[in-house]
Amino acid sequence: MNIASNTDVLIVGAGPTGLMLACQLAIHKISFRIIDKTKDHTAQSRALVIQARSLEILDQMGIVEKAIQQGKIAKAIGAFFNGRKVLRVTVNKMGTGLTQFPYLLMLEQSHTESILVEFLNDHNRHVDRQTELKSFINNDNGVSAILKLPDGKEETIAAKYLVGADGTDSMVREQLKIPFGGKTYEQSLFVLDCKAKVDIPDDEMYLAFSDNAFGGFFPLTNRRWRILGNIPRELEGKEDITFEDIESRYAERTRMKVKLYDPQWISAYHAHHRYASTFKKQRCFLAGDSAHIHSPVGAQGMNTGLQDAYNLAWKLSLVIKGKAKASLLDTYTEERITIARNLVRSTDRVFNVVTSQRQFIKIFRLYIIPVVLKFVAPLFEKLKFIQRLAFKMISETGINYRNKMLSQNASLGRFPRHAPKPGDRLPFIQYSGEKSETKNIQEKTQGKFFCLFLFSQTVHKEIIVLLEPFKDLFSIELIPFTQQTKILYNKFGISDSGCYLIRPDMYVAYRAAKLDAEHLKKYLLQFLETENILL
Repeated sequence: MNIASNTDVLIVGAGPTGLMLACQLAIHKISFRIIDKTKDHTAQSRALVIQARSLEILDQMGIVEKAIQQGKIAKAIGAFFNGRKVLRVTVNKMGTGLTQFPYLLMLEQSHTESILVEFLNDHNRHVDRQTELKSFINNDNGVSAILKLPDGKEETIAAKYLVGADGTDSMVREQLKIPFGGKTYEQSLFVLDCKAKVDIPDDEMYLAFSDNAFGGFFPLTNRRWRILGNIPRELEGKEDITFEDIESRYAERTRMKVKLYDPQWISAYHAHHRYASTFKKQRCFLAGDSAHIHSPVGAQGMNTGLQDAYNLAWKLSLVIKGKAKASLLDTYTEERITIARNLVRSTDRVFNVVTSQRQFIKIFRLYIIPVVLKFVAPLFEKLKFIQRLAFKMISETGINYRNKMLSQNASLGRFPRHAPKPGDRLPFIQYSGEKSETKNIQEKTQGKFFCLFLFSQTVHKEIIVLLEPFKDLFSIELIPFTQQTKILYNKFGISDSGCYLIRPDMYVAYRAAKLDAEHLKKYLLQFLETENILL
């Protein structure tokens, strides 16, 4: 028996990326189906760190407190070289002034997925489990897919768009014949969750380097640790790596005083660094690991996938609702593929320094880097601007879409150099409210789609008329000049009056140093459907 159905978006894969996309589409009231071959979301820790930019997204969704309560804030990060502690840097306040979440949150992927699934359930949506994509036909008019249901029956589903969030071995990417350029590292790695007796505080992260091994120690909840490292040469090629394989002589190999016990999960793998040549083909998209994959350096993978979904969801929503031109969807690849390419290249360089067995690099890693760190670490602790630069890169709060299509012809008038530019993330700026309570400018975008910050004493009629056809998408936040809002005028580079248009993903879309409805209309005409704009 073949069942027939239809939906706006078919999401293949219910890992963090697919779940985030589903949550965002639920917020935007777009119909979708999200399917996954597995019986339930992962029970394993897997991806471990939630970066500040991802926490800001969870905050916009109203679920960040759940994540913080279930996770652990990392206090410091350090390194051992041949058993000697050389580096310890405090990181739990490194991003102070840059974000509401100036730290790294250790949160197991199982908890992240559980929080997102609960959000979906609260919106009366669910994941179709034990449901598999068998095949699909992709053309300019839509996607026709065949699903295999839990009972073995098949379902034919017609969707306007399909999103492959189905991981490294993406069936969607394979069927679309999209090249996945890059390579697989020769070095075999392991990841292990267990308890450990080790002389490290349970809220600090450490890397350990020795002549024969490298290891990582990352604290989990309930006195557990995430341990990672390279698989010993004598075990290379062994099909099933066991806890006993890793635990045996682990302390000797890393030259650490450590005892591993009570294992919960272990996995061996080869790291990759690859990214797809495009993230869009006709009506199909790739997101997360199906679009890009790289080494675990910097804990960027899952966070990048979450932000892929955040970027794509609002664009799909506008096009499906008939409010925007289909060409808006081309900006997804343009904006996100640059991030993936840069990430693959940067993590590849660091990973090679960390793992390479070439004699010169080993000498550099074990004997030159420790000397450099002894001089650099104190400077890093003292010089806040260096900490800020490092935090922006690691936390992904420094990602911008300047010089991309949606940031073209998006600025009017002269602004000081420090003012946010089109394509920049809306900065974290605190100011005093009317009742002297501390507010964060990012909070003004919560629960809204496009948000227009109007720096003026009154709302101009021309602006209201222009946005009237989009009153369900655009909100106006009037910011009159007062002693409390003076800091906002200064930070945004507004001397008298002006405006900033904030995208649904909390990036600056447009700015003007004076109120000019005609110029704003020209900008909106680039991607919104002209029939909806009052000319």
